[in-house]
Amino acid sequence: MRVLITKKPTKTLKLKNMKTLAKTLFASALTVIFMTSTAVTTFANGIDKQPVESAAPMTFNKVKVSGNVKVILVQGKREHIEVINGDYNLDKTSIKRLGYTLIINSTEANRITVLVSVNDLQRIDASDKAIVKTDGMFDVKYLQVFLKDDAKATVKANTESMYTYIKDHADLKLSGTTADHNLVKDDISKLDTDHLVALKTTTTPLNQIMVAANKKN
Repeated sequence: MRVLITKKPTKTLKLKNMKTLAKTLFASALTVIFMTSTAVTTFANGIDKQPVESAAPMTFNKVKVSGNVKVILVQGKREHIEVINGDYNLDKTSIKRLGYTLIINSTEANRITVLVSVNDLQRIDASDKAIVKTDGMFDVKYLQVFLKDDAKATVKANTESMYTYIKDHADLKLSGTTADHNLVKDDISKLDTDHLVALKTTTTPLNQIMVAANKKN
């Protein structure tokens, strides 16, 4: 799979009556366009100068996030990934694709923010100290949300079916509408559904699932 990384255009400020050249401001964000392939996608150190217009975008519908990173999800017609809050170390931050899953992980001391545009979002999986937030309302048929550790997520979506699984010190806020909400939750995780309208909600305690799994083993 090929990866195209393009830097945002440089902007130059021209100051009148100045004898010295104006300083150039560089945008810190990196735009990442993934090309279609069946292999795992990873960031390249170099810059592919092939025009974006000639590249077919990669498709993913699941986002898995871990580490010290914040991911902002927007619904768009084309998949798109952009780091929007400054420089980061490629040795500490990984963005890759495995199958239809976009995997983002960062061990940076300072949290990085990644903007992800996705059309048919089907699953959010967050762990460690990751933060996931949707920007605007998603309209999708099915949506699964998995949270654990200290992960936090704010999700706005209109769906036919929704499945949420939260445990540990995870914190989930849901809003929107769904016909059927299946919830699995432990005793200490946090869930806010004050702004979620669900025609049917089925809640299953996490320990009940664990007991059933142990019996099978």
